[in-house]
Amino acid sequence: MIANITKGKRAVGALVYDFGPGRRDEHINPRIVAGNVTGTPLQVARAIDHTARRRPGITAPIWRASLSLPDEDGILPDAQWSTIATAFIADMGFDGAPWVAVRHGDDHIHLTVSRVDWSGQLLTDRWDYRRAREAADRLEEEHGLVRAADRFRAEGPEVRNNELEASKRRRGPEPDRPPEREELRRLVREVRDASRGLGRDAFESGLADVGVGVRANVASTGRMNGYSFTLEGWTDGSGEQVWVAASKVARELRWAQLKTVIGDDPSDNAVAK
Repeated sequence: MIANITKGKRAVGALVYDFGPGRRDEHINPRIVAGNVTGTPLQVARAIDHTARRRPGITAPIWRASLSLPDEDGILPDAQWSTIATAFIADMGFDGAPWVAVRHGDDHIHLTVSRVDWSGQLLTDRWDYRRAREAADRLEEEHGLVRAADRFRAEGPEVRNNELEASKRRRGPEPDRPPEREELRRLVREVRDASRGLGRDAFESGLADVGVGVRANVASTGRMNGYSFTLEGWTDGSGEQVWVAASKVARELRWAQLKTVIGDDPSDNAVAK
């Protein structure tokens, strides 16, 4: 888990960004997953700013951090992110101040905190980068997450134990049947190699032939940002189809790398059927 820290003047601007489309339309379903302030996003931001203004001499009273996970950790549910965010804020000593955690992507959350607590006291940000690293280390251990130092794996994102057990429940006890993510990785790589230089249509058609569901992630500007994949029968606990971003299947399936293999017609920005 990586914690990236910034500081600013107002929570309103931070939450407007979190709940906006993002710089490349990458924000999907922004929602609050944890915090101690209730209301709409704007109401929450104003409440945080209201408390921060109790110490007008502080030039950057808003503390921001993004907590991001490597591909190996898969996609955590909102409830687990809520637990992580709450524990992280407590470890940082910020739980006595108004704060909120927003999620608008698969692999990270954004924390927005007032450095002025409810009583008007200024919370220290001394050594906050080191403290954040230590807090992240503890959370990695507690939640069985990949250590930041071990995040790079050439063979692709690791299937964690909880995903492996869920796959066994869905797919039965067949000992030679791999979990969905591993099967997806193998199939997509095979189709990619068979579609070398043939373009997106051939790649997408080949995926359909081997039973891989595919959809293109295209920005409102028409820019192709990459793919998401699924397999028939791969659903979550609520019965919803599980779609996995290409980067979480294997790193070399990110669009920047994939398009150099299969080729891409820049004029073809249609979403895959």
